[in-house]
Amino acid sequence: MHFYRKKNIYLYIYKNNPMKKFKNLTYFTLAGVTSMGISSCGKYEDGPGFSLLSKKARVAGDWEVKSIGSQVMGGNYSINMTFEKSGSLFTTSSYSYGGNSGSYSYAGTWDFISDKEQLALNIDGSVQLFEIKRLKNNEMWLDDDISALDGDIWKLESK
Repeated sequence: MHFYRKKNIYLYIYKNNPMKKFKNLTYFTLAGVTSMGISSCGKYEDGPGFSLLSKKARVAGDWEVKSIGSQVMGGNYSINMTFEKSGSLFTTSSYSYGGNSGSYSYAGTWDFISDKEQLALNIDGSVQLFEIKRLKNNEMWLDDDISALDGDIWKLESK
């Protein structure tokens, strides 16, 4: 705040400062552009709308399948998947039912396709495509039928 005396009239310069108006206009413009940019960042149907991690960094890691469609994985059956940043994929399925138990392990590769909206999993020469519905660093939803009909949604959580 600055007061100046001119012919016994004190002028309050702060209120009429053109730099102050320019500064406020700059802040409002920057806030508006940022909010529009953040709201348009969402690539996947169920989110997230914005992430600082790359898509590859969010996929890479150890994942546990929590459900496939309406089938919730529990104590009797489990599927674990490890996605490496290099593109390697390792899956392990374990089951226990009526005194019988077993596990299966597979190795393969994974990659993004369709502008990173789908995952292609190649296990033993068989490629399965998944549409990415949600991709967070601790949660991933994959649709196993990328046609017009809805398939089962695989819900995975990071371990």
